[in-house]
Amino acid sequence: MDDSKKNLYHRPMRRLILVMASLAAAPSASAQSSATLRAIDVYRSAALSADDARKRFGADLREIVTLRNAHRPAADEKAEALRRRVERAAARTPGVAFVELHLSEYFTSVDHAIYAVFDVVDAADSSRLSFAPAPKARIPDPDGLLAAWKSYVELGEALSRRGQMPVDRPVCPGFYCLWGGTPELDAAHQRFVTGAEKRSEELRRLLSADADGEKRAAALFVLSYQRAGEKVTRLCREALSDADSRVRGAALQILADIVNNHKDVEIDLDPVLRRLDDPLAGVRGKAMGLMVPLAEKTAHRKKMFSAAPRLAALVRMEQPESRDLSFTLLGLISGKNWDRLDFAAWDAWAARAAAGKPD
Repeated sequence: MDDSKKNLYHRPMRRLILVMASLAAAPSASAQSSATLRAIDVYRSAALSADDARKRFGADLREIVTLRNAHRPAADEKAEALRRRVERAAARTPGVAFVELHLSEYFTSVDHAIYAVFDVVDAADSSRLSFAPAPKARIPDPDGLLAAWKSYVELGEALSRRGQMPVDRPVCPGFYCLWGGTPELDAAHQRFVTGAEKRSEELRRLLSADADGEKRAAALFVLSYQRAGEKVTRLCREALSDADSRVRGAALQILADIVNNHKDVEIDLDPVLRRLDDPLAGVRGKAMGLMVPLAEKTAHRKKMFSAAPRLAALVRMEQPESRDLSFTLLGLISGKNWDRLDFAAWDAWAARAAAGKPD
C-alpha cells in the first residue's frame, strides 16, 4: 500500500481483504494515470502537528505527487530526492527525535489518492525507539534458503500480477503461507520445511546476529516452516523487538497466519499491543490486522482495553488503512457503534477501558 509494498516482506494479510475491500477495487485507466494528494497525517507528536506539517511541507508534497504522476524514471528520482529533503527538514523540528515520511497510494474504480504520513517520535517519547541493539555480523545464507525465499516470493508476485494466483490460502506445510498451488511454489514449500529442520540453528543465529534486516526477515519466514508452533511464536515474539521494521512486520504477518489458520497455537498478545505504538505505520497496520481476529475471543478482547487510547488516536488518521482498521477494532472491542468522527465519545470510552472500567 505504501512505498514499502515493493519490499518482498510487506504483503497485506489476506484476512484484511474484506476489511479493506472498498480500497482494493481494480483502478480504472483514468484513476491509474493521475493521483491526488488527499491528506497529510502526523502520527503522535506534540512537536510537529498536522497543521504545521501542511503549512511547511504541503507545497513540496504536492510537487512530489506531480512528479510521480509523470511516470518517468527521472521524475521518480526527483520525487524521492524531494521526499528525503522533506523528511530531513521535519527531523530538524525542535523536540523531534525521529521522522520517516511515507506516501501511501490507494485505488478505487474511480479514484487514485495519495496520503502522506509523517511518522514522528518526539524526544520526550524516545522510549518508543527502544528496540534490541542492531546486530553487526555478516552470516552466509545457509544452503541458499534466503535466496530461495526471495525467488519464491518473486514467482508468486509474478503469477499474482498475471491473475494466476488463487485468493484463498493454499494448503501449506508451514505456519506462514504466502503462495502455493503450482509445482514450483509447492516444491519451494518442501525446501523450506527441510531447511527449517536441518538448518534451524544457522537460521536462528542469522535471525539474531546478521546486520541485514532483509536477511533476518527472510530467515524468520523460513523458520516459520518448523514443525512446532510454540517455537515459531517464540521467535516471532522476540522479533517484535527487532530494530528493523521489516523483521517486526514479518513477525506480525506470521502470527496473523497462525491466528487465522492454527487456532490451537497460543499467541502472546502483550508484545503485539506494544506494536500499536510502533514508530512506523506499516508495522502498526500489521498489528491491528492481527488483532482483528483475536478480538473475537473474550479474553483477548478484554486485554485489548489497555490499548484503546492508542486506537482512539489512530482513528483520527486520514490514511485509510490506519483509520479503518482502528475504527473496526474499536467497534469490536467496545461493542459501540458511534460514528467514526465522534472522537470525544471514542476518547472517553478508551480512557475508561484503559482504566479497567468500560461500560
